[in-house]
Amino acid sequence: MNGRERLQAVFHGLIPDKVPHFELGFQLEQEAFHTRWPSQADLDAATPAERERLLHRALDIHEQIIATYDWAAVNLGTSIGGYLEGQVIPLGRRRFGDRVMIYGYNGQGTFWMLPGDQMMEFAVMLYERPAELHAEARRKCAASIELAKRQVDQGLDFICINSDYGYNRGPFISPKMFAEFVTPYLTEIVAGIHALGVKAILHSDGDLRLLLPQLVSTGLDGYQSIDPQGSMDIAEVKRTYGERLVLMGNVQTSLMQEVDDAQIRASVRYALQHGKPGGRFIFSTSNCLFEGMPLESYHIMLDEYNRLAWYDQTPDSVHAPSLTAP
Repeated sequence: MNGRERLQAVFHGLIPDKVPHFELGFQLEQEAFHTRWPSQADLDAATPAERERLLHRALDIHEQIIATYDWAAVNLGTSIGGYLEGQVIPLGRRRFGDRVMIYGYNGQGTFWMLPGDQMMEFAVMLYERPAELHAEARRKCAASIELAKRQVDQGLDFICINSDYGYNRGPFISPKMFAEFVTPYLTEIVAGIHALGVKAILHSDGDLRLLLPQLVSTGLDGYQSIDPQGSMDIAEVKRTYGERLVLMGNVQTSLMQEVDDAQIRASVRYALQHGKPGGRFIFSTSNCLFEGMPLESYHIMLDEYNRLAWYDQTPDSVHAPSLTAP
């Protein structure tokens, strides 16, 4: 099976030949491939012909990631110079859409963690001007559904709702407030995405233990991060919600900041031990591959994953992809 087929199986409750893998971000392109993603500044300053070249350079990097690390999905909805309406997704589908699923971010449809200088005003509005917040929530929800329609029309296979709802020690607002100001609108967004015929997964860092019952009730298809730094235990989440959610993540990103072979491998083993049984699991870090992370740490992580990720084959019977950068 290729990455696309594995991920399709997982989304349909089937068990693939191997746990699929991808990350929500790859910021190690210079270390891995001796190139860099085009920036928004690059695109803004470029002529139309130069923009076309930059676009194809970004797609070339995606091709290298897929070939080198056997990813099952890539983000084309927002990853290349912002959201290039009508350009990136169709080109990506033609180039590698038969090998991977293509998704995009759509995370501004509900309230989530605000910058510190805005949180006080938001907290005051929760109690003193709730009608204004509901009006804003309605606007955000409608805009999110309209964006989803455009994304799916252009060829996305699923949508990632990237909204951080938790700090490391709890949700950004109380569960009671979340039930009033977030859950109804998130439920509507998920229903809107499903009406378009695609899946919706949530990315959120932090401690979501008090919010998970509400989040599951919205109809979300998956949940990415399962953040160990936010006290999220994949064993408990799998036991409680594994029949209803595709789970993704749990390799602790803070351990990846140093090249610590033993700790990285232990985190990989824990994630696979508890996420893999019965399927409905996608392997990844608990966030993304961020700039400054040693590439060697990712290679250690994948080496352990490739030993343990197969369902029916023994590790020695399978040739894992080479981790030698081009």
